[in-house]
Amino acid sequence: MYKLVNAGPSPYGRKVAVALHEKGLPFETIYDLPWAEATETRRHSPLEQLPILLRDNGEAIYDSSFILDWLEWFHPETALLPGPLEDRVQARRLQVLGERLMEVAQAMIFEHHRPAPAQAVIERQERKLNSGLAAAEELVANSVIEGDRPHLGEIALATTVLAWEFVIEQGMIPKLPALVWSSRFSNIAKLVRRLECRESFERSRPKPMTVDFDTELK
Repeated sequence: MYKLVNAGPSPYGRKVAVALHEKGLPFETIYDLPWAEATETRRHSPLEQLPILLRDNGEAIYDSSFILDWLEWFHPETALLPGPLEDRVQARRLQVLGERLMEVAQAMIFEHHRPAPAQAVIERQERKLNSGLAAAEELVANSVIEGDRPHLGEIALATTVLAWEFVIEQGMIPKLPALVWSSRFSNIAKLVRRLECRESFERSRPKPMTVDFDTELK
């Protein structure tokens, strides 16, 4: 059985958990605090980043994007990427947007928590978020990819924007306007609300976690 080292609210770990559920692969989740002194993360990832997928033989697979690729390679019987090349390209494009949007959001959130936030940096990240969401909205609106399961692009986008909702609801971050997406991007909202009803999303709901921004920003 696989073990997934994850952080409670992490969209990176959640997208791997969703993929594991969609593929019908049993796994155990180990919740970790990657910035603590002695952690599972440090033991298994030279980058000290989550998530990490542990195999029974002790091999550690790290970086969420690579883990998703690895699962496609070693468990291709339940594919989470479409077969036709053009459809696969579109799915990958949406996956890139979903993953990079989370990175941009993190950069903006961290900048807000600095003692003297740089407004120019915040505005640049907000611009990236708005343009990235607009691009994702267009891709979702024009998608003709068929399939009974969500593809990796849809999973990446959904887990990212749902993570924003969760951390705002939990009071982990302020309600930053750039992260309030559902009323502005109706096609993304329709996709995400549909995916939320799937068992894979129900079983991988995020969990609260104390985030020490002072430690993270050192």
